[in-house]
Amino acid sequence: MVEFVAAALIASGFWMLLELGKLVINGLPRETAAMRVTAGPGREYVERYADAFRRLAESYQDMPRKKEHFGDEEMEHIISQIRERMCASCPQQELCWQKNYYESCRRIFAGLRAMENGDEAGALETLGFMEFCCMDEELLQAMKEIFLQERVTLMWNNRMLEQRAAAGEQLQDTAELLKQMAERLYQIRGLEERTFRRLEKELRYEKIDCAGAWLFCRDEEHPELYVSMGIREGSCIQTKDLSELISEVMGRRMVPARDCRLTVKKEPDTFHYITDTNYQMFCGIARMTRDGELVSGDNFAFWQGDCGQVIMSLADGMGTGVEACQESEKVIELLEQFLDAGFSQDTAMRMINSSMVLQDHMQIFSTIDLCMVDLYNGKCCMIKAGACPTYLSRGDGLEVIHCQALPAGLLQTPDYETVNRQLASGDRIIMMTDGVTDALEEDGREMRLRELILETKTNNAREYARSLLEQVLARQRYHVKDDMTVLVGQIWKK
Repeated sequence: MVEFVAAALIASGFWMLLELGKLVINGLPRETAAMRVTAGPGREYVERYADAFRRLAESYQDMPRKKEHFGDEEMEHIISQIRERMCASCPQQELCWQKNYYESCRRIFAGLRAMENGDEAGALETLGFMEFCCMDEELLQAMKEIFLQERVTLMWNNRMLEQRAAAGEQLQDTAELLKQMAERLYQIRGLEERTFRRLEKELRYEKIDCAGAWLFCRDEEHPELYVSMGIREGSCIQTKDLSELISEVMGRRMVPARDCRLTVKKEPDTFHYITDTNYQMFCGIARMTRDGELVSGDNFAFWQGDCGQVIMSLADGMGTGVEACQESEKVIELLEQFLDAGFSQDTAMRMINSSMVLQDHMQIFSTIDLCMVDLYNGKCCMIKAGACPTYLSRGDGLEVIHCQALPAGLLQTPDYETVNRQLASGDRIIMMTDGVTDALEEDGREMRLRELILETKTNNAREYARSLLEQVLARQRYHVKDDMTVLVGQIWKK
């Protein structure tokens, strides 16, 4: 029940984000050059929603925490049940629970603690006070049954508390997203009057009417431009053909964003241009499915975001076959959706982990291997949760980046490691699943894999991934014991 309530609350938060986004877009003026976004009142409303979600998340955090062992209250409840079941009709009840009350409680309490520690023999020995109890064997059997029942109850209570904590974390993340949106409302502004007039004039020479233009500045060095325009005469014009014109007006190299429409038509529409990156990245993938399986439990993604980032992700679901594929596929899809929407990697990891914990009908685990490369400055951020080592090839050198974190969904609190590196032109990132590493002999496995990586000589990322996997398969005589995936990304200066 908790997960359904949390899902409804979180969905309402995302609905607010969507509606507020529509409000901002619809509120943007299209008829004037001096375009401004009056974000003051809007920002206050968003921050009010964020505070409400934050307070709700804090109420979840104030709830009781899960217990690993029975407390005094649970022990007293178990002893009360034992008395009701075994002693209510016993002729010696007065002897045990009046004259020897404290001794009976002490012995049963000690016996339960022994059972909790897995020492059944110790529990029987502790109950050796049968000088005044005539049902020692029946009492021990009743203790076992009631103890197991209460243990199951404790397990379900802990599961519920874990779900509450996960729901609280998602609500906290939703509040943080609302706060970020409130801050970004001030990052949208209109072009300066002179720049807009020049853009309008240049587009008019191309028989294009410009209704408005806005800047979205995540930072001052890499602004993004939104232009509302429609063609006046002719059929259509390619948006990439306008890149040079827009670049000249903006004083920096601008290119159509990944989500930008391909052509300008008669119907006015909004087109998205971003500052061109200094680097480009090429990706190669090679994979094999375990013998006897129709689908691979490994899933991957490689895409370039609109803010100059390339994202490589690799997930290995626990096991093989369809179930493992569904686990890793869900992780990859969520990663892509969160990161593509502009969420931070920390927020994405927390949301994914808590969503996996909230799945109460099954235990879902998956490794996560995430690499984010900023194509403006070459900085690389690697996030790993239970994943195999990542290899960073630099010329003739090779760095191995290990991970000690556990897979996502295993713990209520996300467990992952973050590593940052500065890349240079020609550097290569090699990610793989455990099916590749396990295919080599256990003795000297990492050293042998390092040799194979350094021996592979090609600057084509696709050929590199294929050649590396081919060499590993050859050492296993082409017998695939586990799903194998190699993902390679190589960065180059433009």
